[in-house]
Amino acid sequence: MSRAIGDRYLKPVVSAEPEISFTERDPEDECLIIASDGLWDVISSELACEMARECLREGHSEALAAIDLNGSPQTEDEGIGAMYPTKGLMATALLTRLALGRQSSDNISVIVVDLKRS
Repeated sequence: MSRAIGDRYLKPVVSAEPEISFTERDPEDECLIIASDGLWDVISSELACEMARECLREGHSEALAAIDLNGSPQTEDEGIGAMYPTKGLMATALLTRLALGRQSSDNISVIVVDLKRS
């Protein structure tokens, strides 16, 4: 689904009709990754799932602590929990940074939903 304002020449190729699909969930599903082409064009589903799974299982590891959406280093005064209050948000940030690092040429939107969070 997309929208265009002021781009009449794109009207034939831009659709306001959403693409809807239904997927039966398995009780063992760990997470749901909702993302735009900006992610999927440069990262495989398998890699995205593995990275999200590791973030959700491991949480605030040192390797993930260095990732900041703005690319700025974290100071000692800032706790990783303040920057990423949930493991899902940390997974979102990591996948976004990876897509940027792989030179994605499209807009990048990522949401990681932790399906096991109690």
